[in-house]
Amino acid sequence: MKLKFVFSYDGSAFLGSAKQPHKKSVQDSFENALSHLGIYNSFLMASRTDKGVHANNAVGCVECGDYFKDLYYLKNQLNKYTHPFIHIKQIQKMEQDFEVRFDVKAREYRYIFNHDKFNPFLSRYAYFYPSFDINQANELLALFNGEHNFKLFQKEGSSTKSTIRKMYFAKAYAYKKLSIFTFRANGFLRAQIRLSVASILAVLENRLSKEQLKEQIEAKKEHCRILAPPNGLYLHRILY
Repeated sequence: MKLKFVFSYDGSAFLGSAKQPHKKSVQDSFENALSHLGIYNSFLMASRTDKGVHANNAVGCVECGDYFKDLYYLKNQLNKYTHPFIHIKQIQKMEQDFEVRFDVKAREYRYIFNHDKFNPFLSRYAYFYPSFDINQANELLALFNGEHNFKLFQKEGSSTKSTIRKMYFAKAYAYKKLSIFTFRANGFLRAQIRLSVASILAVLENRLSKEQLKEQIEAKKEHCRILAPPNGLYLHRILY
């Protein structure tokens, strides 16, 4: 039986989402919880996140025996072992040909800025940053929309067959003392969003011109190699 999990996690508690030798990843913690219930198969995740990046609706999948018929009970039992840093929201039985990574149609991320007075108790969950013109931010984000070669927006040392991605939309909105950037695409390169956010901030701070940003998006010339902090970034949803 193949089960699909929708879950959230606090990325500040882990050194990344993918399994690592130190066993301090989201995947390691999830597999540890599954092992308490006699499920020892690998837990596959639809998307990877870096150290400190959070998730609202991450998706994972595991093969297990057909004896787990009460999925509500299974969810509650697993949450006893995954809490407090991982919370399973939903478990769904899938067809055997379901591919948790390769069936994904789009991934959506959000980057959250907090413009309020700095609060150390919230600093792991938003990037405290001075307020900016949300309309100007939307003008810059619109440059990312469409299909581009984003090779100048990936972390050095990355290995991928193609750096072409289609951005379905990139936009910003304000909510109280927060500003939120939303990115939805058919896929993202490693650290693509953090590099994109840092480049937009460089333009808003007049350290980079709009034309220079366009040159980098068009893969003509690299102008910014700064990573925005991971604590403001959330894997918001995965669409199938």
